[in-house]
This record gives sequence, structure tokens and C-alpha cells, in this order.
Amino acid sequence: MSKISYIKSLCLGAIMLFAGISANAQQIETSVFINATLPVAQFNNPVNLEPFGSFVIMDRSQIGKGAAAGLGATARFGLWFDVGVGELQPYAEVGLLWNNSGSKIRKLYDNNADSLKNYPTAPQYLNVPIMLGLKYRYNLTPDLRPFAELAIGYDLLFITKNGYPSQTYRYKTTGELTWMAGIGTYLGEHVSVNLFYMGLGNHYIEYSKRSAEAPEESFTERPSSRLGAMGLRVGFHF
Repeated sequence: MSKISYIKSLCLGAIMLFAGISANAQQIETSVFINATLPVAQFNNPVNLEPFGSFVIMDRSQIGKGAAAGLGATARFGLWFDVGVGELQPYAEVGLLWNNSGSKIRKLYDNNADSLKNYPTAPQYLNVPIMLGLKYRYNLTPDLRPFAELAIGYDLLFITKNGYPSQTYRYKTTGELTWMAGIGTYLGEHVSVNLFYMGLGNHYIEYSKRSAEAPEESFTERPSSRLGAMGLRVGFHF
């Protein structure tokens, strides 16, 4: 299934879900989150790069590894329902996670300036997870309400180009099924904190080389790169 088909299916599912249950909702909640993330799984594997002439390339065996800690933001819409012992919230959300290349990789790129002092740029990673989920919350006290949540969805991965101005590498990726699990607590009515794990999917990546001195060169091998992230999230609820 294509990226567009997955996204359309998620949007249609969200519309049908909320249209069918919104009349019985006890409370509508919109939320925004600030995320701090650590790469895990293959996303956190070390990268061993050797200079390729005067340039270091994150090639098809290395791209998708060696990411650094990152930041992100998420927007969510959900509906709360009283279930007797606590509350349930079905929700839809879309997020943006940014991870730079690791410091050792960036340093290696910085050390490979050419004779004109052009510094090659290392790639950066952007994940856009689109999720449908369910949260359970228990009102322990008015100011302390622990919760757990689980979500599934579709992750769009983007990798920025790298190289010199006259020699760049560009990446194409597939979108993949993703999931997220988390635990946390509300601190009062409008603020929450939680820990989460997000499996960002088994993405396939291909890249192409563009150079002023040579015709475009494309690498058609598409290696699997399973990505993941653990994080801390602070939420603001309205």
C-alpha cells in the first residue's frame, strides 16, 4: 500500500471513530506535546565511516544508523469517556521528531573540508508519525492522575541531503507501520508528563549521487533499517 493510501486510511478511520462516539463523550481534549527523544534499535547503532576520497558518505549500509538525541512536537485530539473505574480516551495525533547525526559522524564530516574549504553536511532525520490510539487514566487524586496508552499508525521518514555543494547525496524512503506505548501522569488539569517508546518501522532507503562533474548515479539496493525512539514527553491539555 502506498504512503497516500495509508494516510487516507488513517484519516478515514479517525473520522469514522470520532463521528460515531463523539455524542457520548464526557470531555473533548486537544493537546500539544514537547518531546525529547533518544534513538534506539538500529537507529542507535554505531557507524564506522572511512573517507571516500575527500568526502565521507553515509551510504546504503550506514544510513539510518548513528542518530543523536533529538527533539519533537506532537498535536493530538481526543475524547474522554467515564468507564466507572477511570476514563478512556480514543485519540488521533500527528507528530514531528527530529534527530541529528551523532557527534562523531558530524565531526568526521567537518574534518573533510576540500581545498576550497567547503564542508560536507551530514544527514539529519525527520520522522512524521500519524497515529490512532487509546489512553486509560485513573483519577488517583485531583492533582495526580496516572495513565497508560497505546497507539498504532504510519511513519513518514525524511532524510536530508548530504555532501558538498557540487556533490550531493539525496535519499528516498518508504513510509512504514509504527506503534507507540507510554505511561505517565497528569499533574493537575492541564499538564502531563510521560515516558514512551515508539517503534518507527522497518524503513527502506535508497540514495542517489548528483555531481557537477559526472552524471547522476543512483543506488537501487534498498536496505532495511529498523528505527526506534525512547522519549520523555511534556503535554499541555485544553
